[in-house]
Amino acid sequence: MMYERVLKNTIISGFKNGFASIIYGARRVGKTVLLEQIKQSLNEEKILFFNGDTQESVDALNNSSEIKLSSLVENYNTIFIDEAQKIPNITLAVKIILDKFPTKKIIITGSSSLQLISGAKENLTGRNYSFNLYPLSTFELSQDLPKYKIFALLDDQLVFGGYPFIYSLGIKEEKEKYLLQIIEDYLFKDILLLEKLDHPEAFKKLAVLLAFQIGNEVSLNELANNLNISVKTVFRYLDLLEKSFVIFHLDAYSTNLRNEVNKNKKYYFYDLGIRNGLVKQFQQISGRVDVGHLWENFLIIERMKKLEYAGKIFRHFFWRNYSGAEVDLIEIDDSNVMSAFEFKWQKNKAKTPKNFKDNYKIETKVINHENYLDFIL
Repeated sequence: MMYERVLKNTIISGFKNGFASIIYGARRVGKTVLLEQIKQSLNEEKILFFNGDTQESVDALNNSSEIKLSSLVENYNTIFIDEAQKIPNITLAVKIILDKFPTKKIIITGSSSLQLISGAKENLTGRNYSFNLYPLSTFELSQDLPKYKIFALLDDQLVFGGYPFIYSLGIKEEKEKYLLQIIEDYLFKDILLLEKLDHPEAFKKLAVLLAFQIGNEVSLNELANNLNISVKTVFRYLDLLEKSFVIFHLDAYSTNLRNEVNKNKKYYFYDLGIRNGLVKQFQQISGRVDVGHLWENFLIIERMKKLEYAGKIFRHFFWRNYSGAEVDLIEIDDSNVMSAFEFKWQKNKAKTPKNFKDNYKIETKVINHENYLDFIL
């Protein structure tokens, strides 16, 4: 089944002469399908498609000759470049094309943002729009479904995540095999090939350690000691995992340095299927001891998808004081208005921590099974 991606209309409506649209996202998250959906919506015949996985595309675009690039693209209105991070100097080629043909539409996708971000900063500053494509959101999965069927998706979302192909597979074993293949081929093999890391085994182990610690504050010193590498290396590997769309982090929120935690971070996964694959835990939700952490991770990333796809500007944090009181999610919008949320798997009540309420004059809102769709749809 092909799921309609929310970003499609956003990208099409945002086309601007002389600009490139860059779509970032992990491998197999659906970037190529999104390009096909955009192509169908444009209803144009003069579209040129390059794929960085093929040597022909690499050879064609890995050059800085205006004459050669012009002869390639001059007869086309729109140019798609898939897996662009595999084409050396691709952003320079795009700049040359846009300089020569400022009315052409160029859409680039990349599985690892590292090379593309640095290249775009150098060659396309002020001339690109960037978008992040995530695993399927609840909205994308549930279009045209009645509410009871959306609820029925939840267990699979928490266990197997949101990679589109997962939802075309029937039995549990096929889903597990697919996710483990992504971890081995993309998370480890592709990233290690691109980055030439000094401690590849430590990098793999770091991903597993983070998978066991979702929803908990992470100490770089502890990670460094566990992995027998420097804090500087841990920091670099965390940055690599974030820029490869494996993990993201929340900072601690604080305006009271004496009483509130202000330096720690919490790490979460963009996809829970990847997280569960790293720790080899694909049991159904009933009876799992980590269900609270899965629920927290799920709600945070689904909320982020909802707001980002809607074009809203926001900042997210967690809050904790040194007495142990916590708030799972602090959300601050572009008007600096703060909201606070507590996530409960069971239908439990949660009391707003007194220090938080006194300092920030707001109550936390509890998100549980009964109201979570209002929070993420």
